[in-house]
Amino acid sequence: MSEPTGKISASEAEILSDAWTKLRQEANNNAAEQEDNRSSWYSLEDMDAFIKMIKDKNPNVNGVRCYLGVQTDKANPKGLTTIFMVPTEDVNGKNIDIKGADGIDRGQGGMPPGAGYPN
Repeated sequence: MSEPTGKISASEAEILSDAWTKLRQEANNNAAEQEDNRSSWYSLEDMDAFIKMIKDKNPNVNGVRCYLGVQTDKANPKGLTTIFMVPTEDVNGKNIDIKGADGIDRGQGGMPPGAGYPN
């Protein structure tokens, strides 16, 4: 198996995480009025099942797009950040979300929620 496009080193991941801490963490925590999530963890089993599902249900799937979202409920109306993924397909050379396709969410947040990389 070849290495994936966009592969980064652990030190590059730390630089990205540190920049997020410096430029985004305070604003996210203020918006949530508590320490906000900054990562999501998904088991390999769930990722494998997700990829199999989107391939089975969407014959033209070509990838996955990750989005930031906010999960809210009555107990936590300000919500906490989540990361969800949806399948994409190539439409005229552009990777477009497959409308109506199922995605995946509800990954496990970091412990503590605001911990940076490595966690």
